[in-house]
Amino acid sequence: MIEARPSSTLTAASCFAILPAPSGWCEDVADKQHDVDREPSADLYRVVAVVVVVLGHWLLSAVTYQDGRFGYDEVLAELPFTQWLTWFFQVVPVFFVVGGYAIAGSWMRQQALGVTRGTWIRHRVSGLLGPVTAYVVVVVAVVAISARRVNDSLMAMSTWVVSLHLWFVPIYLVMMTLTPLAVAAHRRWGMWVPASLIVATAGVDFVTRSGHLAALGMANYVICWGAIFQLGVAWHGGALRRPLLLAAGAAAVLASLIGLHLYPVSMIGVTGQTVQNTSPPTVALLALACTQAGLIVAAAPVMTIRLRRAPWPHLLRAANDNVMSLYLWHMAPVVALAIACYPTGLLPQAALGTDFWWQLRLVWIVMLCVTTAAELTLLWLGRSVFAQPLPALRVPLPTSWSGPLLVVGTAAAALSLLRISAHGFAPGGHLSASTVAIFIVGILLVAVNPTGGRHGRVAHGVSTSAPLEGTSP
Repeated sequence: MIEARPSSTLTAASCFAILPAPSGWCEDVADKQHDVDREPSADLYRVVAVVVVVLGHWLLSAVTYQDGRFGYDEVLAELPFTQWLTWFFQVVPVFFVVGGYAIAGSWMRQQALGVTRGTWIRHRVSGLLGPVTAYVVVVVAVVAISARRVNDSLMAMSTWVVSLHLWFVPIYLVMMTLTPLAVAAHRRWGMWVPASLIVATAGVDFVTRSGHLAALGMANYVICWGAIFQLGVAWHGGALRRPLLLAAGAAAVLASLIGLHLYPVSMIGVTGQTVQNTSPPTVALLALACTQAGLIVAAAPVMTIRLRRAPWPHLLRAANDNVMSLYLWHMAPVVALAIACYPTGLLPQAALGTDFWWQLRLVWIVMLCVTTAAELTLLWLGRSVFAQPLPALRVPLPTSWSGPLLVVGTAAAALSLLRISAHGFAPGGHLSASTVAIFIVGILLVAVNPTGGRHGRVAHGVSTSAPLEGTSP
């Protein structure tokens, strides 16, 4: 994941924080029935993390256009000094820590109300996959319509650009479905759970590198991000009592790993490097994540006091209710502006790394902020389509099928999204029909809600024995 400079956060935040909250948005940020229990600092951390990710993607989307063909410059590879900046701009771990905090709280509240684990997981998964499905459908439709008008190279690159950030969704789905287990483990073993996952991450990392077992390293996509997520669960449970000690220790480990040249400087993958700190996640990335977790937890009490004062609650609610829309759709303006501005000469090009190039980066970001503000306004106006959970397809199947269908459907959707994020919607310039088909099957299986009766019907939301937060009012 590519990150950007914190100094630009307010600029991008202004693009969406003023928008009203879309009803029916079922992300963990929409815990609207529990304002008293909300942690404002977590809301702020979430917004800042996503905005920094977005700005980073925009800053490093160095599109080129020569001889009628689009390309791109890889800034981190061609300007090596920028790799040091990733220590400050790699903030995806913050989102996982906050996610662990918020989703653990959601599950504990609903469990106390008598909501079953399967019902809760279906609600959360449907809430995330609803907006993601809307995004996938729009992109696939655009690809299908423009297939005959766009050459294969442009199609392949543009569909990869609008898909690379989707890697986050499958991993988050896994963390979400494992939340009941994570909470139960925390209640029994406390901080031993993230500690064990940290040790496991280091073990997998060591065996992978020493034994040249690349396939084994894939396990750290779950173990490493799971450890970070579990830190958020521990935060919610009040177990992170010495966050500054955690931050200091992790920072020392990170400095040692880099100082001994055991891992690359960049906390983001760079083409050509034999070891990538994110693909799969390494112990160096985990050390950075623990440093960030310790700092944000330590700062939370002071931040919360300030953020409870007006007008912050309203601004944070509006920003959080639109933040996932920003994440999903922020690369679409990159493609649109590149096609509109570079072939026509509206936006000049400069040699990478020159003063003029950096100046044009600022112009580029301003243009994207304006375009994205308009895009988010349209998404809010169409929130009944773009910000809704998956509908519950009530069918007369045995209720015992509910769990297996949900597991298989979630796995299929996650697998297809991983393939899309790795290769794009149209690898080689042609739409990957098999990947799209797997995604459709997965979504349908998640949406199916067996009733055990004779007649089925379609209804939005998830039927439960107790109310769920985040549903439409």
